Amino acid sequence: MFEASVKDCSECGVELVDSLPEEIFLDEEDLVLLTSCTQMYEAEIIKANLESADIDAFILSQQDRNYPFLGNASAIKIFVKKDDEASALDYLKNIIKQSPLTDED
Repeated sequence: MFEASVKDCSECGVELVDSLPEEIFLDEEDLVLLTSCTQMYEAEIIKANLESADIDAFILSQQDRNYPFLGNASAIKIFVKKDDEASALDYLKNIIKQSPLTDED
């Protein structure tokens, strides 16, 4: 329950709003799976690289952080908007080519 008299977040100071604008909501149909990873740091690196190229990226992790001893059997998925799919794939291929961990030259 929210207090009507509270206008700002007590933790970060950001002004509170009654509702979010429509443009920030995405339908599942607006997104495509770009790639998946087994480690969160890999997904964060890919996301940061894509966003540096003005490509919005979204991470969906299905790993259970409460039971890390069970292993990393679940994938961490990276999604992009359908409109950005081609440029995101090209960008991802370039990242992989430039990676010092690959054998490609």
